Amino acid sequence: MKHSIICFISLMMTVFCYARTSIYQLPSDSTDWKVYYMQGEEYHRKGKLQKSLSNYKKALSIHVSDTVVHALANCYYQRGYYQQSIELYNTFIKKDSSETKLNTIAKCYDKLEKPDSVLIYRKIIAMQDIENQNNTIALAQNFLSMEQPDSALIYLCRYTSIDSTDLNINRLKAYAYNQAGLHQDAIKLYQKIRQFGDRQASTEYYLGLSYAYTDSLSQAYDCLVRANNLSERKNAYILSQLGVIGSKIGMIKESQQDIKDALDLLQPDKQLVTSLYETAATNHIQLHQYKDAIACYSKILKENPEKLHMLYQTAFLYGKLQQPEQEAVYYEKFIKAVEQAGKPKKYTNMLQDAESYIKELNVERFFQGKTNK
Repeated sequence: MKHSIICFISLMMTVFCYARTSIYQLPSDSTDWKVYYMQGEEYHRKGKLQKSLSNYKKALSIHVSDTVVHALANCYYQRGYYQQSIELYNTFIKKDSSETKLNTIAKCYDKLEKPDSVLIYRKIIAMQDIENQNNTIALAQNFLSMEQPDSALIYLCRYTSIDSTDLNINRLKAYAYNQAGLHQDAIKLYQKIRQFGDRQASTEYYLGLSYAYTDSLSQAYDCLVRANNLSERKNAYILSQLGVIGSKIGMIKESQQDIKDALDLLQPDKQLVTSLYETAATNHIQLHQYKDAIACYSKILKENPEKLHMLYQTAFLYGKLQQPEQEAVYYEKFIKAVEQAGKPKKYTNMLQDAESYIKELNVERFFQGKTNK
C-alpha cells in the first residue's frame, strides 16, 4: 500500500512538472500552434517583442487563427512595422470587423500619417460601439486636427447622450464647441465641468477664452487669473492671454508684468540658438560667404558678449574680405576684451596672433606716415 502511494505521488509530480514545462519551457520542436502562441504570449508579457514575434509567426505558419493574427499584428505595431501589421490583417482576416483589428489598423494609419484612412476605421468602430471612449476621443481629435469641429461634435454628442458625466469627453466637447464658434454652448459646458469637480488650469483657461470670444472680458480675466494661479505662472500661453485681456480692461501694470513673464518663458534656448548660428557661420565660411558669416557672429555677440573668440573670428574674416581697417578694429576689440577678462589661457594663442597683427599694422602705418590709433 505504501509503495502504491509513493508511486501515485511520483506520477502526480511528473504530471505537474510536465504542465509547468509546457507553459514556461515550451519545446521548440512542437507542431502544436498553441504551444508557439503561448510561448509568444509569455515573451510578450516580459516585453521581449522580437522573441514573441518569432513564436507568433511559427504559430501562424501551422494554423491560421484570428487570435494569433491579432497578436502578431499588435506585435508588428509595437515594433514600428505599421504597414506589415495592416497587410497581415488584409491577408488573413480581411472580412473580420472586430474592434481589435479596426483599432490596430487605425493606429497604424495614424503613425503612417494618413488621417483619411484613420477616420474610416475610427468611424466604423464608433458605429459599432460609440461607448468605446478611447476611440471616440481619438476620432474627435482627428476631426479637430482636420478643422472639422462639427463632425467631431456629432460623435461627442452621441457619446454624451449615453454618458453625460465623462470629464475627458466633456472637455473635448467644450473645446469643439469653441472651434465651431458655439461659444455660449462652450461656456455652459465648461461651467458644468467645473461643477463635476474639475480643477484643471486648462479648463479655466479655455473657459476664459470662451468668455473673451463673447466680449465678456471681466469674466474672462477672472478665469485666466485662476488658470494662471493653478499653473503657478509657468504657462506662457495663459500669461499671454492674461496680459492681453488685462490690458483691455485697464489692468495695465499687471498686464505688463504678465506679458514680460510670458515673453521670458517663450524665449528660445539661448545655447541652442548660439550653436545654430555658429554652425551657420561655419557653413558660410566654407562657401566663402564671409559677410554672412560675420552677420552670424554679430548675432552671437549681441546675446553672448562673453564669447570673445567671436571678435577674433570676425577680425579674421574681415582680413579675408581685404578690409584691413575693420580687421584692425576687431582685433583691438578682442585684445581689450581678453585683457579685461584677465587673459584666460584658452585665448593665449589668439591673443598673440592679434597683438602681432596690430604691431605689424602699426609699423606699416609708421612708415606710411600715418598716425597710430
